[in-house]
This record gives sequence, structure tokens and C-alpha cells, in this order.
Amino acid sequence: MADDEKNGRKAGAAALKRVSAELKPAIGLLAVFSVAINLLLLVPSLYMMQIYDRVLRSGVVETLIYVTLIAAAAIAVYAALEALRLRVLSRIGEWIEDTLFEPVFAAAMGAERGLVKHSGAQEGTPFNDLRTVRQFLSGPTLPSLCDVPWMPLFLLGCTLIHPYLGLLGLVFSILIVGLALLNDRVTKPATERVSKGQQDAQRVLAEAARNVDTVSAMGLGRPLAKKASRANSAATAILADATDSGTLMIGAGKFLRVVAQIATLALGAWLSLGGHITPGGMIASSILLSRALAPLDQAIAAWRGLQQSRLAWRRISELLSASEALIDEPMALPAPDGRLTLDGVSVFAPGGKPILAGVSLSVRAGESVAFIGPSGSGKSTLCRTIVGSRQPARGAVRLDGGDIMLWRDDQRRRYVGYLAQGTELFSGRVRDVIARFDEPDDAAVVEAAKLAGCHDLILSLPQGYDTMLANGGAMPSGGQRQRVALARAVYGETRVVVLDEPNASLDGEGERALVDCLNVLKMRGVTVIMVTHKPALAQLADRVAVMQNGQLVKLGPPTEVLRELVAVAPSPEVRSMPGAAR
Repeated sequence: MADDEKNGRKAGAAALKRVSAELKPAIGLLAVFSVAINLLLLVPSLYMMQIYDRVLRSGVVETLIYVTLIAAAAIAVYAALEALRLRVLSRIGEWIEDTLFEPVFAAAMGAERGLVKHSGAQEGTPFNDLRTVRQFLSGPTLPSLCDVPWMPLFLLGCTLIHPYLGLLGLVFSILIVGLALLNDRVTKPATERVSKGQQDAQRVLAEAARNVDTVSAMGLGRPLAKKASRANSAATAILADATDSGTLMIGAGKFLRVVAQIATLALGAWLSLGGHITPGGMIASSILLSRALAPLDQAIAAWRGLQQSRLAWRRISELLSASEALIDEPMALPAPDGRLTLDGVSVFAPGGKPILAGVSLSVRAGESVAFIGPSGSGKSTLCRTIVGSRQPARGAVRLDGGDIMLWRDDQRRRYVGYLAQGTELFSGRVRDVIARFDEPDDAAVVEAAKLAGCHDLILSLPQGYDTMLANGGAMPSGGQRQRVALARAVYGETRVVVLDEPNASLDGEGERALVDCLNVLKMRGVTVIMVTHKPALAQLADRVAVMQNGQLVKLGPPTEVLRELVAVAPSPEVRSMPGAAR
């Protein structure tokens, strides 16, 4: 497993360069396809010229048959090449997404942890950017852009039939391009405002869904619905105005194309009557001009998609380039004993306010430390920093002397357990969730479940350890989810366990199981860091650390620290702790 992950991450480090290099021959192949496809589009015009100028004059049926068969064969080749071009583009989009998905995921996680500095992260999520690139490559817009450069070929064909016909086609091409650009300029600001209004409405709906209990309890459904409706109505009104303007432009564009066809036929007829061109040339010029004008509107509409795709690709490239050092696999370190050292750890909020301010602490292997303190004192951030999910702005967290940020992911997954304050189990079988999505060791999974006191609970599920979990699915209770998350945290060879409010959702039975679990971890020599406001848990620790305003203000044996806290600022919660009474 570790070797596979290492090889995958090393491949990911060069994925962007490999994609860029291998795209060049693919683009060359597509260019060849475009040449052949657009040359074959001349067939209908040539066919009409042969019918009018040769078959009708000669009256030879065999000539009609041969010319028709040749034209049909050429059109069949055209259709096959067009289908092949679309299939190649679709495969290229799938290949790019498959190749870059894992590196982009790793880089995005690195950006969330503060390991990657990427200014484009706020402009769009990396996965949306990857999807944008794929949809552009796989959709119908790119072929229309590929066909635009061949428009002069069709205008040249008109010019060869007669210069006046080429000039007429050029005039109408300029008019249609100008109209399409005007349409884009008129509708683009409105489209952006519509997108913002729809996002505002969706944000309200998402917030209501995440807090459905609060919404129901306080009767907030109607006010929130009105708020979302106002945002959506504003967006709809803007969209209606933009649609009205757009329909006028679309109608004008269709009018110009029809007038261009009529004008070409009229001019061709006049030239034919004067003996300057043949009747076949008149029909052929009409077909050529129609083909020249066809991709223009689509290309203007596709131009915005091209710009969005280019920006998305640029953000992906910047993200992967910035994360190259992250993606390269560090050397595997020996299995840790569990010694933790916090060396002047500082973490700052986006506005520059310190969340942690120079926290220093040494924890022996097998020792347990309980962090207490008021809300907002930095306890949860300290937990995230200890497990390596948050990059300190200053200082370092070291596990057995090695910076926790430099420990390989597979080793952190093997030796570090974490129970976050907000329990998230992810989707999957219970056994896979507990085994941290590695190849599950059945005996170790059951052992961890028993240690967390949830073995019987899991056996009562419909499929036991093979029950699928999805968004809480089979475990609607927060306490049930928390006990399974605790089993995940203590699974396998874990040497350091970090528990952030581990009994926040537990009932009496769950709290007793947690206390038993902590006692077993202590006997096994596992280092335990926990945040708690509960008296019994703090009393179980070897030392109690008091956090205030992001600083470690007190550290010592539980009885001593708790007695001092009672003397300075007595509270019912602290006074109720065993050994805290004076």
C-alpha cells in the first residue's frame, strides 16, 4: 500500500508536465482532422457545380451516378472523421481529468492545510476548474473554434468563382461577427449578475439544509424562503432582460444569414445571366458562403468558454506547480514512540489575529495531556496543528523529533489517530471507515470497535460491519457516529491519539466506554492529547494544560492545576472535578 501511494504521488508530481507534453501530438492530430473535414465540406459545392454544369448539359446518366457515388463516399468519410474527432476530444478530456484528479486533490488538501500558497484558490475550486477544462474539450464548442480558421478557405472558393461573390461574403462575415460581439458585450455583465444572484439563493438554501433543526425549531423556514426567493427573483429578472436583448441579437443574426443567402443567389444569378459564371457556380457559391458563415456565431459563443477554460487551466497549473514540493514523497521515518514537542507554535487568523501565540510543550511517549480553557482559546486549532492538518505560521510540531508536516501521509494514517470536534465518518462500509480506508484487518477493526465500546452497536446494524454509511445513514445519532469515529482514531498501530471534545455527544454508557478506552490506551503507552470540559476526563490525564487567548498559561498535575483554577475563578464545573475541592 505504501509503495503504491509513493509511486502514485511521484507520478502526480510530473503529471502536469506529462499532460502538457502529450497534448502536443494530440493537438497536431486534431489539426489534421480539421484540415480533412473542412476540405471534404467543399464536396457539396463541387457536386452541385458538376450537376449543373456537366450532368444537366450532357444528359449522361452514368456521369450522374458516378458523381453521386463519389460525393456520397466523400461525405461518409467526412462524417466518420467528424465522429472520430469528437470521440478523440472526449477521450482527451477524460484522460486529463483522470490523470490530474489525484494530484489536484493532494494539492487542494495541501492548500487547505496551509502547505501550498495559491492565490487562485478563491477564484474557483480546483475540481470545478478541472471539470471546466474537461467539458470544454468534450463539448461541441471546441470543434466550432477549430473550424473558424477555415472560413477564409470557403470565402476563397467564392472569390475563385467570382470576386464579387467573395467580397459579398466578406461583408456579411464582418456584419455577423460584429453582431455576435455586440451580443456578447450586452449579455456578459447580465450573465455574471445572474450567476451571483443564483449563488446567493443557493447559499441560503444550503445553510438552511445544514441547520434544518434550528430552522424548524425557530420557524425560520418562511423568512429564509423569502430571502432566497428575493435573490432568485432578482437574478431571474436580470436573466429575462438579458434574454430579451439576446433574442433580438439572435433574430438579427438569423436575418443576416438568410439575407446573405438570398443576396448571394441574386448576385450569382445576375452574374450568370451576364455570362460571368455558370449556374453551377451560382449554387456552389451559395453553399460555400453558408458554410463560411455557419461557425461564426458558434465560435463567438464558444469564445467565452475558451477563456474560462484557459483561466481554469492556468489556475490548475499554478496550483500543481506551487505544490510540487508537497507532492514529492518524503522519506519514510521509523515507527514513532509517540513523543510530541511543540516548539513556539503560532497560528494566525486570515485577518492577522493570533489563534495560537508561541505555544511550547513537550509530551513524553505514553503520556496523556488534557487541554482546558474557554471557548475561542485555541484548543481545537492546537489539535489540528498537532495532527498536521494546519501549517503553523511560526514554530513546529515534532513527532519523535521529526516535523509532523514532513511525515508521509501513509505513516500519519498508520500511527496518528484524530477525533475532530465535528464528527465526519465519510461514506463507505463501517469496516472501511474504521480501517481508515486501507485494506481492513478484520481482527484489528473489531478490536478497535470493542475498545471504543461500539462493537455491539455495529453488530445491531442491518449488515453489521459491512453496513454502508452515507451522510449519517445507518447512524443518525451523533453519539453513535462519535463512537465509530473513536474506533477509527484508535485503530491499528496508532501511537498518538488526539481527541477534541470526544464526549460531546455521548450518553452515560458512551462516556463510560470512553473512560475505559482512555485507560487501555494509557496501559498500552499511547500518547493522548484531548480537549475537554468534562471533570472526569481531565482528571484521567497525567497533566492538565490551560489555554487562554491562544497561549498556554498553566500546566501541571490535574489536582494542582484544578485547585488553582478554583481559587482564582471558581466555577461549578471546575469545583465538581474530583480532587479539585480545597
